[in-house]
Amino acid sequence: MRLCNLRLSRRHSGFTLIELLVVIAVIAVLLAVLLPSLRKAKALTKRVTCQSNLKQIATAWSMYLDDNDGHFYQGRNANLTYGGWSGMQPSSPHPLNQYFNLPVDLPEDPNAKTKIKANARIFCCPADRGGVPGYAVYEKAFNFYGTSYQTNVMLIGQNQLLMQASGQFAQFMALHEEVNKRLINLTLSRVDQHSRLLLIGDCGWINQWKPIPHPREDWKELAEWHDRPDCHNVAFLDGHVGFFNIRKGFYVTDQYAVLPFEELYGMARGFQQQLP
Repeated sequence: MRLCNLRLSRRHSGFTLIELLVVIAVIAVLLAVLLPSLRKAKALTKRVTCQSNLKQIATAWSMYLDDNDGHFYQGRNANLTYGGWSGMQPSSPHPLNQYFNLPVDLPEDPNAKTKIKANARIFCCPADRGGVPGYAVYEKAFNFYGTSYQTNVMLIGQNQLLMQASGQFAQFMALHEEVNKRLINLTLSRVDQHSRLLLIGDCGWINQWKPIPHPREDWKELAEWHDRPDCHNVAFLDGHVGFFNIRKGFYVTDQYAVLPFEELYGMARGFQQQLP
């Protein structure tokens, strides 16, 4: 009798195949429900961390302007060499580094560059997955440029704004020429709409905004780091940060302005009305 009971106990101690399949099915349903929420939560965390980075960099820009009588940093590729490490680019001064206890004059020594890179994480967006126009399209912007963020080229871009445009893009040349006239010795007091003017944002926002075609078909999707079409984290000149749809070719919108000079708004809006 005792042996029979033991056999019955062993027989009912495990799961049947059907019970196992039911459990697996339930787990699969739960995963299907929870994974999208987890992905959204992870993406939101990266977006918030990115906004925190931009807030601190915008504050550093404010400190730089205070220390330099309101003069913006001007120089070749200044929109990328304002701060961070040198990435795959030649070393050059990075003036905002002084506000993050990083060297302004970056060394060429590979070991020193690696150390600076490790300490320059404030310039790295956690969602950075590349989208760098050119041969390194799949390289992270932080690894290639030394920063995940680009400053508004209409504030510190100097003569780079003069695109070799033709056809439907030639209409923008006159506006860019007017901007370049004002960029020489540009000071904060000459810039309008501080609470509306974009200062810096995810690396991809610059090429998303420019009134020229995207350099590659796959670039646009790669450069949209926060998984919403045409949207980027940006910081404004007054220091506040937001997540915005950056409209292709628009210098002025109801939410933001790329153009720093209000007297040129009329010219810009005239061009925008002709956009397809």
